[in-house]
Amino acid sequence: MNIAIPSAALVYLKYAGLVGFGLLLGFLSAIPVGAVQLEVAKKAVNGHLMPAVATAVGSACSDFLYGFLTLFGLGQFLFKQDFQIFIYSLGIAVIVFLFYRTFKEYRHTLQPEEAPPIYKKRFAFLTGFTIAATNPGIIIWWIIGFKIFHDLSLFTEFFPAIKFLFILSGCAGLGGYLIFLALILHRMHHNLPDKYLDWMHLVLLGLFVVLTLYFSYKLYLNIFDFHGVKASLI
Repeated sequence: MNIAIPSAALVYLKYAGLVGFGLLLGFLSAIPVGAVQLEVAKKAVNGHLMPAVATAVGSACSDFLYGFLTLFGLGQFLFKQDFQIFIYSLGIAVIVFLFYRTFKEYRHTLQPEEAPPIYKKRFAFLTGFTIAATNPGIIIWWIIGFKIFHDLSLFTEFFPAIKFLFILSGCAGLGGYLIFLALILHRMHHNLPDKYLDWMHLVLLGLFVVLTLYFSYKLYLNIFDFHGVKASLI
């Protein structure tokens, strides 16, 4: 026997599917270990929960901006050469500064008599935002994720409100995962051995070196074409 589902309930189910898919997409995008994840973990295991949460929120806000520009057709300028030069230059500056901060924190673990690192929530938010902003590749993730959702055919038309809710739920999933990670590590930080902190700092320093080299390479390609002609910086 076929059970008829009221149209209003069907609409709610569709929107629940939209939010659920967005949350899952954001959650999955946050699982691979990267600079943001390690920054959140570093702050949490050092006992600074709120700066770790602020870093997660900053990352989610940056991804929200990329998602909005991408799905609303406003992101063409993100692929322009001048913007690429700016974003990779910013990436190098941010990563070099974070390398310096992380190295100081690593020295403190080796020499506890030095002043401990101080984290501020506003600066932590900016750190998460700028690290995520230096990853324009998230645009591809938004495009692929929305294409998969489109293929589910939950909606016949994709109004701006649907796109906005999709972006918002995706960022909630990403930020929620990072905040959950911060809460877990903060609760465990008293039980973590010092060698774990040393290992995490060394991994983060190595990752910053790799990112700096990668950004430098991409910056070189954007300033000079393959024939050695200088690109316009205006």
